[in-house]
Amino acid sequence: MDGEREPNVELDRIWRRFLAGDNESFDLLYSQYVQTLFMYGLQLTADKELLKDCIQDVFVKLYCARTHLCHVSNIGSYLRVALKNRMINSLNREKFYLKSMDVSEVTFDEGMVEPDILYKEEELQKQNKIDAMMNLLTPQQRKVILYRYVEGLSLEDISLSTGVKYQSIQNTLQRAIKKIKKHYFPKK
Repeated sequence: MDGEREPNVELDRIWRRFLAGDNESFDLLYSQYVQTLFMYGLQLTADKELLKDCIQDVFVKLYCARTHLCHVSNIGSYLRVALKNRMINSLNREKFYLKSMDVSEVTFDEGMVEPDILYKEEELQKQNKIDAMMNLLTPQQRKVILYRYVEGLSLEDISLSTGVKYQSIQNTLQRAIKKIKKHYFPKK
């Protein structure tokens, strides 16, 4: 599915029917994207149970909010962003919970700390750094970076999907990378 470039006329029709209240269309969207979202989520976390819960939450929220949703041109991208945000919220909530515990009451051997928890913390730190980098950028630069490096679109595809000239996309991408390098990787 993801190898195909959206917009896909059939998926567009299914999305519109879903927004209009058709439950069968929701089932089709779920079956079309659940595996893709799972594979994407594995790039963000090794915790498969957390990932499954987050995917379920995304679809439940999607179903409950469908009367308020708008048409989206790239359903796959929309769902991946929703999943990423849901996972970040879940990890942040878990981090908050751990911080709010009275550490003096908890005793544990460091050898018992599960690699999963350490991995989640590392991933959260990476995500926070990426978020900080993205906050340096203008909205247009963020959009191009996301299309290019998260969605894996070529500059030509970005140009076609945004209606912005290829050269402008290329310039925006170069400026964004230069800004990130200047701030986070200054020359010594």
